[in-house]
Amino acid sequence: MTEQNMTGEPVPADVPQDVPAAIGSDPADSPYEPAPSLPAARVGSVAGEVSATSPGRRRAGLRWAIALIGVAIVAAASFAIVSLVGGRPATSAAMGYMPTDTVMYAEVRLDLPGDQRQKLASFLKPIPGFDDASQFDVKLNEALDRFLSAATDGKQTWTRDIQPWFAGQIAVGTAAPAVGASTSAIGRAGGNSVVVLTISDRAKALAWLNSIPGVDKLTQSSYGGADLIVGSGGSGGVALTDKVMLLGTTDAVKAAVDSGGKGTFAQTDEVKAALATIDKDYVVLGVTRTRAYADAVVKGIAATRPGLLDATQIDDTILALIPAWNVTSARFENDSLVTSTAGPSWAIGHDAANRASTVVGHVPANTLLYVDVHDAGPTLKAILDKFRALPEAKAAFAQLDQALSLFGGYDATVGWWSDTALVVSPVANGSIGAGLVIKPTDAAAADRLFTTLGGFVTLAGGSTGITARTEDHNGTKITTIDLSGVPSIGAAKLPAGAKPELAWATNADIAVLGSGRDFVAAVLDAGPGNSLGSDVRFGGLLGRVGAENIGQGYVDLAGIRALAEPLAQRLLPADKWSFYATEVRPYLKPFDAIVSALRKDGALDRGTGALTTH
Repeated sequence: MTEQNMTGEPVPADVPQDVPAAIGSDPADSPYEPAPSLPAARVGSVAGEVSATSPGRRRAGLRWAIALIGVAIVAAASFAIVSLVGGRPATSAAMGYMPTDTVMYAEVRLDLPGDQRQKLASFLKPIPGFDDASQFDVKLNEALDRFLSAATDGKQTWTRDIQPWFAGQIAVGTAAPAVGASTSAIGRAGGNSVVVLTISDRAKALAWLNSIPGVDKLTQSSYGGADLIVGSGGSGGVALTDKVMLLGTTDAVKAAVDSGGKGTFAQTDEVKAALATIDKDYVVLGVTRTRAYADAVVKGIAATRPGLLDATQIDDTILALIPAWNVTSARFENDSLVTSTAGPSWAIGHDAANRASTVVGHVPANTLLYVDVHDAGPTLKAILDKFRALPEAKAAFAQLDQALSLFGGYDATVGWWSDTALVVSPVANGSIGAGLVIKPTDAAAADRLFTTLGGFVTLAGGSTGITARTEDHNGTKITTIDLSGVPSIGAAKLPAGAKPELAWATNADIAVLGSGRDFVAAVLDAGPGNSLGSDVRFGGLLGRVGAENIGQGYVDLAGIRALAEPLAQRLLPADKWSFYATEVRPYLKPFDAIVSALRKDGALDRGTGALTTH
């Protein structure tokens, strides 16, 4: 507790009140309180004990000055260390039990570390039952009880069976695929895979395990201070320590117990680099040693199919493209669930630059799904060139080049593709349209490609039932290929309102190839003030993940639900629709959209995504 001196100034409670005697009687020498604040008898004794001009006083003052400087340095250093350490969230304690050769690791933090409990409460607030923050824990437990009861046919609940012993952290580590002639499946995980759950009460966790039907018939023993339960044949086991529950093969579980939670998986170069990119508390974390996993798969193929890869370098080429690692995390941010990814760039030979999309301003404002990539043509060419150089790929590329020569070669066919987007949106005829929208680097090349394509369709149309028509749409020519005359397609086989058509158009700004005339027209009509790029809602969502990027994605959940519900109401029986409207829709309605973006950050590719509510 802080006391006050006679002048009313605070005196730290942990400071001895006789310290000034060791410093001197000069009030200015005391860093704690002036001499006048001391009792008169004490002042006199101070003056008599040490002369203001004595060498002892000077030496004492110097010692105290040095001590205070030292304390200040230590305090500053401690603050800096704590700040640096505190800026990085702690990973789950479960990571220390993972085998060093783990190639895929995932953890879920149901203990909601740091600010995640508060953020989750805000995120769930629009969900029925979660609007009162003071009742958050109660409502969350109720929801978990219902979920677990439904999943176990009423045999288990969260609050009665799991919460009393579970500390909230779950982690799964998967080793590289097993390598050897006896491998039955390339994707089969190696024997070192392990699952870890943190526990708060060992005795209750063991009692819960023993309550599971049939467990009493398994072999139970002690190993390394842990309770060990081994299945029939000894192939699988569960171990309980004071901190964790371990599941896996018996060998993997024993190795995890032996590690004492101090394994070196987190110290591998890839994992250290991945964890260094995480700077906020999270609820989900995943780390993949991508190249190590791919290398293990290749070795597995070589072992199970001897000689298959001896005559090719395709495997080496693919491995050279793959980055060493990738990391994904997810956290709650008030009204959104935010995901973040990071990893070295793929070595494809072409790096796009961060910038705003040149396509998003040319798609309809009511677009339901939008995914674009920048520099599509150069990127695809860079990838193909990696494999074109392989002798064993020579014949395949000769056939590809021959096919593309009909359209003028690769550059004439795809090379002019800059920003390219897959777009799905409602159209004027009441159906849903979809197609590719491309920003051309060479509008003349785009026009030549579509003209050539139209010529081939016209030549083949008479014998196949395909017809083509061309119309002017506000100065841009739209070509529509009608497939309704093809016996195997027929309009009767399509959903109501849909037409068996393929259409395209190109002008100086945009090229579009889509599911029909109405979709192409909708893209041509979009523009400033009337496009997804001009939509205020979309702009706000994109701003969360970064408008300057190398690719972005968007799903309008609210828009999809608004279109799907009237259709569902017409198709569903009245009782089923009523159940949906009262029991399901209130929980779906708060979810608004999904938005994501990928951007370059030096040698890394970083992605951000958000599932938002409203």
